[in-house]
Amino acid sequence: MAYQAFTTRRQQQKLPWQIEWIWHVHRLHPIAYSNDCIDQLPDHKVVDKKYIRSTMKKHQHYHSFIPFKSIKHQSKFVPSLDLASAVLRQIDFLQKFQKHNLFSMNLLKMNRDSFEKMVQNYVSFVKLANNNGIIVPTFEIDLIWHTYMRFPSSYQETSIALCGFLLNHDDSIEDNVLTDGYQKTADRWKSTYNVDYGKNIDRDNLKTSQYLSSCAMIIAPIFTYPPSGYVSNGGNDIGAS
Repeated sequence: MAYQAFTTRRQQQKLPWQIEWIWHVHRLHPIAYSNDCIDQLPDHKVVDKKYIRSTMKKHQHYHSFIPFKSIKHQSKFVPSLDLASAVLRQIDFLQKFQKHNLFSMNLLKMNRDSFEKMVQNYVSFVKLANNNGIIVPTFEIDLIWHTYMRFPSSYQETSIALCGFLLNHDDSIEDNVLTDGYQKTADRWKSTYNVDYGKNIDRDNLKTSQYLSSCAMIIAPIFTYPPSGYVSNGGNDIGAS
Protein backbone atom coordinates (compact mmCIF):
# COMPACT_ATOMS: atom_id res chain seq x y z
CA MET A 1 0.00 0.00 0.00
CA ALA A 2 1.41 3.37 -1.01
CA TYR A 3 1.96 6.05 1.63
CA GLN A 4 -0.16 8.50 -0.41
CA ALA A 5 -3.22 6.29 0.09
CA PHE A 6 -3.27 7.00 3.84
CA THR A 7 -2.86 10.74 4.05
CA THR A 8 -6.40 12.13 3.65
CA ARG A 9 -9.75 11.33 5.21
CA ARG A 10 -11.26 10.45 1.83
CA GLN A 11 -8.40 8.08 1.02
CA GLN A 12 -8.65 6.40 4.41
CA GLN A 13 -12.38 5.88 3.93
CA LYS A 14 -11.65 3.94 0.75
CA LEU A 15 -9.15 1.55 2.32
CA PRO A 16 -10.05 -2.14 1.88
CA TRP A 17 -10.93 -3.65 5.25
CA GLN A 18 -7.90 -5.96 5.04
CA ILE A 19 -5.52 -2.99 4.82
CA GLU A 20 -7.48 -1.06 7.43
CA TRP A 21 -7.16 -3.96 9.87
CA ILE A 22 -3.42 -4.47 9.33
CA TRP A 23 -2.88 -0.73 9.77
CA HIS A 24 -4.92 -0.87 12.99
CA VAL A 25 -2.80 -3.73 14.35
CA HIS A 26 0.38 -1.82 13.50
CA ARG A 27 -0.91 1.13 15.55
CA LEU A 28 -1.51 -1.22 18.49
CA HIS A 29 2.28 -1.16 18.89
CA PRO A 30 2.75 2.61 19.35
CA ILE A 31 6.53 2.72 19.77
CA ALA A 32 7.19 0.51 16.73
CA TYR A 33 4.56 2.36 14.67
CA SER A 34 5.93 5.78 15.57
CA ASN A 35 9.52 4.80 14.85
CA ASP A 36 8.57 3.12 11.56
CA CYS A 37 6.76 6.25 10.36
CA ILE A 38 9.44 8.69 11.50
CA ASP A 39 12.34 6.63 10.16
CA GLN A 40 10.88 5.48 6.84
CA LEU A 41 8.24 7.88 5.52
CA PRO A 42 9.22 10.83 3.28
CA ASP A 43 7.98 13.52 5.67
CA HIS A 44 9.18 11.65 8.81
CA LYS A 45 5.81 12.10 10.52
CA VAL A 46 3.36 9.70 12.11
CA VAL A 47 0.39 8.92 9.87
CA ASP A 48 -2.77 9.64 11.85
CA LYS A 49 -6.22 8.21 11.58
CA LYS A 50 -8.58 10.90 10.35
CA TYR A 51 -11.74 11.42 12.37
CA ILE A 52 -14.77 10.11 10.48
CA ARG A 53 -18.45 10.13 11.38
CA SER A 54 -19.45 6.61 10.45
CA THR A 55 -22.71 5.36 8.96
CA MET A 56 -23.66 1.86 7.94
CA LYS A 57 -23.48 2.83 4.27
CA LYS A 58 -19.90 3.99 4.64
CA HIS A 59 -18.92 0.57 5.96
CA GLN A 60 -20.57 -1.44 3.21
CA HIS A 61 -17.38 -1.38 1.17
CA TYR A 62 -15.71 -3.54 3.85
CA HIS A 63 -17.59 -6.56 2.56
CA SER A 64 -15.35 -6.75 -0.49
CA PHE A 65 -11.79 -5.96 -1.44
CA ILE A 66 -11.48 -2.71 -3.40
CA PRO A 67 -8.30 -2.53 -5.52
CA PHE A 68 -6.29 0.69 -5.64
CA LYS A 69 -4.88 2.23 -8.76
CA SER A 70 -1.15 1.83 -9.08
CA ILE A 71 0.83 4.81 -7.79
CA LYS A 72 4.27 5.48 -9.20
CA HIS A 73 7.27 6.16 -6.98
CA GLN A 74 5.88 4.27 -4.01
CA SER A 75 7.98 4.68 -0.90
CA LYS A 76 9.51 1.57 0.59
CA PHE A 77 8.00 0.85 4.01
CA VAL A 78 9.04 -2.21 6.01
CA PRO A 79 7.39 -2.57 9.44
CA SER A 80 9.83 -3.34 12.23
CA LEU A 81 7.55 -6.00 13.73
CA ASP A 82 6.01 -9.18 12.37
CA LEU A 83 2.55 -7.88 11.46
CA ALA A 84 1.30 -11.29 10.33
CA SER A 85 1.90 -12.72 13.80
CA ALA A 86 0.52 -9.56 15.42
CA VAL A 87 -2.71 -9.87 13.43
CA LEU A 88 -3.14 -13.49 14.50
CA ARG A 89 -2.60 -12.55 18.14
CA GLN A 90 -5.69 -10.33 17.93
CA ILE A 91 -7.93 -13.40 17.54
CA ASP A 92 -8.13 -13.82 21.31
CA PHE A 93 -9.11 -10.17 21.81
CA LEU A 94 -11.79 -10.37 19.12
CA GLN A 95 -13.24 -13.56 20.61
CA LYS A 96 -13.49 -11.88 24.00
CA PHE A 97 -15.12 -8.84 22.41
CA GLN A 98 -17.77 -11.01 20.74
CA LYS A 99 -18.82 -12.20 24.20
CA HIS A 100 -19.01 -8.67 25.62
CA ASN A 101 -22.35 -6.88 25.77
CA LEU A 102 -20.94 -3.94 23.78
CA PHE A 103 -20.49 -6.18 20.73
CA SER A 104 -24.22 -6.50 20.08
CA MET A 105 -25.45 -3.37 21.83
CA ASN A 106 -27.02 -0.44 20.02
CA LEU A 107 -24.46 2.16 21.11
CA LEU A 108 -26.82 5.00 20.27
CA LYS A 109 -28.98 3.83 23.15
CA MET A 110 -26.10 3.38 25.59
CA ASN A 111 -25.97 5.74 28.54
CA ARG A 112 -23.24 8.32 27.94
CA ASP A 113 -22.26 8.05 31.59
CA SER A 114 -21.22 4.43 31.03
CA PHE A 115 -18.78 5.45 28.30
CA GLU A 116 -17.39 8.26 30.45
CA LYS A 117 -16.71 5.79 33.28
CA MET A 118 -14.92 3.44 30.89
CA VAL A 119 -12.75 6.31 29.66
CA GLN A 120 -12.06 7.47 33.22
CA ASN A 121 -11.00 3.96 34.21
CA TYR A 122 -8.64 3.88 31.22
CA VAL A 123 -7.13 7.24 32.25
CA SER A 124 -6.73 6.02 35.83
CA PHE A 125 -5.05 2.88 34.49
CA VAL A 126 -2.50 4.81 32.43
CA LYS A 127 -1.63 6.95 35.45
CA LEU A 128 -0.47 3.79 37.23
CA ALA A 129 2.20 3.12 34.58
CA ASN A 130 5.88 3.54 35.37
CA ASN A 131 9.18 2.52 33.81
CA ASN A 132 9.82 -0.28 36.29
CA GLY A 133 7.31 -2.90 35.18
CA ILE A 134 4.21 -3.77 33.21
CA ILE A 135 0.58 -2.96 33.85
CA VAL A 136 -2.15 -5.29 32.63
CA PRO A 137 -5.63 -3.95 31.79
CA THR A 138 -9.08 -5.37 32.33
CA PHE A 139 -10.86 -6.17 29.09
CA GLU A 140 -12.92 -2.95 29.13
CA ILE A 141 -9.84 -0.83 29.79
CA ASP A 142 -8.06 -2.65 26.96
CA LEU A 143 -11.00 -1.94 24.67
CA ILE A 144 -10.69 1.80 25.27
CA TRP A 145 -6.90 1.49 24.97
CA HIS A 146 -7.19 -0.20 21.55
CA THR A 147 -9.64 2.47 20.42
CA TYR A 148 -7.43 5.37 21.46
CA MET A 149 -4.33 3.94 19.78
CA ARG A 150 -6.16 4.32 16.46
CA PHE A 151 -5.20 8.02 16.73
CA PRO A 152 -1.42 7.87 17.28
CA SER A 153 -0.54 11.56 17.74
CA SER A 154 -3.29 12.18 20.27
CA TYR A 155 -2.42 8.92 22.04
CA GLN A 156 1.25 9.86 22.29
CA GLU A 157 0.53 13.33 23.65
CA THR A 158 -1.94 12.08 26.25
CA SER A 159 0.26 9.16 27.29
CA ILE A 160 3.17 11.50 27.97
CA ALA A 161 0.86 13.89 29.85
CA LEU A 162 -0.50 11.09 32.06
CA CYS A 163 2.51 8.94 32.87
CA GLY A 164 5.53 10.84 31.54
CA PHE A 165 6.43 8.59 28.60
CA LEU A 166 4.92 6.86 25.57
CA LEU A 167 3.19 3.82 27.05
CA ASN A 168 3.76 0.88 24.76
CA HIS A 169 1.24 -1.91 24.16
CA ASP A 170 2.57 -5.45 23.97
CA ASP A 171 0.31 -8.40 23.19
CA SER A 172 3.12 -10.97 22.95
CA ILE A 173 3.84 -11.31 26.69
CA GLU A 174 3.74 -14.86 28.08
CA ASP A 175 0.69 -15.92 30.08
CA ASN A 176 2.52 -16.44 33.38
CA VAL A 177 4.00 -12.94 33.18
CA LEU A 178 0.57 -11.53 32.36
CA THR A 179 -1.03 -13.29 35.32
CA ASP A 180 1.56 -11.92 37.72
CA GLY A 181 1.35 -8.45 36.14
CA TYR A 182 -2.44 -8.43 36.35
CA GLN A 183 -2.38 -9.20 40.07
CA LYS A 184 0.19 -6.48 40.73
CA THR A 185 -1.88 -4.02 38.70
CA ALA A 186 -5.00 -5.00 40.66
CA ASP A 187 -3.18 -4.52 43.96
CA ARG A 188 -1.87 -1.12 42.92
CA TRP A 189 -5.32 -0.06 41.68
CA LYS A 190 -6.87 -1.08 45.01
CA SER A 191 -4.29 0.77 47.09
CA THR A 192 -4.45 3.89 44.91
CA TYR A 193 -8.18 4.22 44.27
CA ASN A 194 -9.65 2.25 47.19
CA VAL A 195 -11.80 0.04 44.95
CA ASP A 196 -11.41 -3.43 43.46
CA TYR A 197 -9.83 -3.63 40.02
CA GLY A 198 -12.46 -3.56 37.29
CA LYS A 199 -14.86 -1.49 39.37
CA ASN A 200 -15.64 2.15 38.62
CA ILE A 201 -13.75 4.64 40.78
CA ASP A 202 -15.77 6.95 42.98
CA ARG A 203 -15.18 10.60 42.07
CA ASP A 204 -14.38 11.44 45.69
CA ASN A 205 -11.59 8.85 45.70
CA LEU A 206 -10.19 10.36 42.51
CA LYS A 207 -10.09 13.78 44.14
CA THR A 208 -8.28 12.51 47.24
CA SER A 209 -5.79 10.21 45.49
CA GLN A 210 -2.30 11.28 44.43
CA TYR A 211 -3.62 11.26 40.84
CA LEU A 212 -5.69 14.38 41.25
CA SER A 213 -6.97 15.27 37.79
CA SER A 214 -9.80 13.38 36.12
CA CYS A 215 -10.04 12.73 32.38
CA ALA A 216 -12.26 15.78 31.90
CA MET A 217 -9.50 18.03 33.20
CA ILE A 218 -6.54 16.65 31.27
CA ILE A 219 -4.98 18.91 28.65
CA ALA A 220 -2.28 17.16 26.64
CA PRO A 221 0.67 19.36 25.64
CA ILE A 222 1.89 19.73 22.09
CA PHE A 223 4.64 17.18 21.59
CA THR A 224 7.49 17.36 19.08
CA TYR A 225 8.76 14.03 17.80
CA PRO A 226 12.50 13.45 18.21
CA PRO A 227 14.28 12.76 14.88
CA SER A 228 15.44 9.33 16.02
CA GLY A 229 12.01 8.19 17.18
CA TYR A 230 11.13 6.59 20.51
CA VAL A 231 13.21 4.26 22.64
CA SER A 232 11.46 1.58 24.66
CA ASN A 233 13.79 1.81 27.71
CA GLY A 234 14.70 -1.84 27.51
CA GLY A 235 11.10 -2.93 27.02
CA ASN A 236 9.94 -2.13 30.55
CA ASP A 237 7.70 0.82 29.75
CA ILE A 238 4.95 -1.41 28.46
CA GLY A 239 1.42 -2.32 29.13
CA ALA A 240 -0.08 -5.60 28.11
CA SER A 241 -3.36 -6.81 26.75
